[in-house]
Amino acid sequence: MSWMVRVLCGALLMATPACDPGEDPVDDDDDSAGIPDDDDDDTVDPCVPPDGEPSLDEYGGDERVALEATGFFRAELLCGRWWLVTPLGHPAYSVGVNNISPRGDTDVETGVANYAETVDATYADHDEWADTAVQRLTSWGVAHAGCWSHADVVTTRMPYTYGLGLAADDWVEGTLADYWDPAWEQAVADAAEEVAERAHDPLLVGWFIDNEIRWGPDWRGYDTLLQLYLQLEADAPGKAAAVAYVLGELGDVDAVNGLLGTSFADTEAMTAATEGWDALDHEATGEAADLVGGFLELTADHYFDVTTSAIRAHDPNHLILGNREVSVTTRMEVYRAADPYLDLFSINNYVFFDVVTEAAITLSGSLDPADGFAALHAEIDKPILITEFGFRAADSGLPNSWPPQYPTLDTQADRADAFEEYATYHQSIPRIVGYHWFEWVDQPPGGRFDGEDNNWGVVDEQDQVYEAVTTRMTDINPQIWTYLEVPR
Repeated sequence: MSWMVRVLCGALLMATPACDPGEDPVDDDDDSAGIPDDDDDDTVDPCVPPDGEPSLDEYGGDERVALEATGFFRAELLCGRWWLVTPLGHPAYSVGVNNISPRGDTDVETGVANYAETVDATYADHDEWADTAVQRLTSWGVAHAGCWSHADVVTTRMPYTYGLGLAADDWVEGTLADYWDPAWEQAVADAAEEVAERAHDPLLVGWFIDNEIRWGPDWRGYDTLLQLYLQLEADAPGKAAAVAYVLGELGDVDAVNGLLGTSFADTEAMTAATEGWDALDHEATGEAADLVGGFLELTADHYFDVTTSAIRAHDPNHLILGNREVSVTTRMEVYRAADPYLDLFSINNYVFFDVVTEAAITLSGSLDPADGFAALHAEIDKPILITEFGFRAADSGLPNSWPPQYPTLDTQADRADAFEEYATYHQSIPRIVGYHWFEWVDQPPGGRFDGEDNNWGVVDEQDQVYEAVTTRMTDINPQIWTYLEVPR
């Protein structure tokens, strides 16, 4: 089966709820205010743009508006729109770039890290490189360093997000850790100790728990999460959890056999079985589909409980940003389970060929991300950060061959146009608090560790800027401030 059919990917999104004015701060009895009361004229907009031109604080927040300053980033709903709020109390939008690093990727064909060699030959050291990189980024209206940015030099110079990798899964192969295993819980607690080192850093926007968790069918395999756990060996804690869940929902082994078409003699036989769970696949319907969704939500709740508790044990201050979920492989059950534990949802949301997007949603049972994640917003009103998107073009000279589900545009000008359409579109969505471009530098022509060989960079491996793209970023990114409003 080709990657294009198996990969499950995202699409452009949108929706714009009206401004929610909240309480009118104007005293109805004070005619000297010179502002018409809503009771007198219901056409008066209760929310207005702040006066003057945007002036940004050191964290990327607009100094024209003063909100509560807590010393750390947080999120706030202001005039019907979600914003991040900087440590100094100013509304901010997280325009970011991922993987800002002097290292780049190693070409798997040559064994050479081309960008790293360019950096070493061009700059005196990584500090000089970082000064130049951050100066470039801020001139393009990029305020934040996205996931995987260089911890030693980039994250000391600009606000940043940080990925913890707590799931401990194999991202490439899709092999899951056993989230029900007490040993996994202890490993999470141990890994989260690194949180303490940054717990008081005002530059830290927040923590990503992990990246692109395999919650069920995606490009790594078609099995549902319930199937994956029922396929474990009998002594696995996750197997015990899955068996107990199924029996708890259905009542006894006879009911299991009746629904799933199995022939288990007893609970012990059911627990020993690593095969025969086909009735719980992605095409399950009725009561079997309810089992699939219920176990997914139960396991996701446990996962988020364990991981966020481990983070909060060391850091009560910063935002917990979620998992960087794949937009069209993540079901509502996951968001519903995550909601009590997260400060916002992080979603990787690329543009793919339509047939791939449609196949992905059908196979995974994912929530449809169309219309600005409208379906998600209809159930859960929580801010959303787009944590990966990007476009590639043929004139870069790179193969752009793997994976093949992304359109390859002709030129850098087309790439700039695509960025403008995407960014402008998502800026208009009141629940979206930022977008992070993937990534800083192009992938190598021979492919990186997983074979990807794409023109994702804002610079190439010779550290030359893609001017058409970055000039458009410079024009478009600051337009977010046209959406900033405060109560009249």
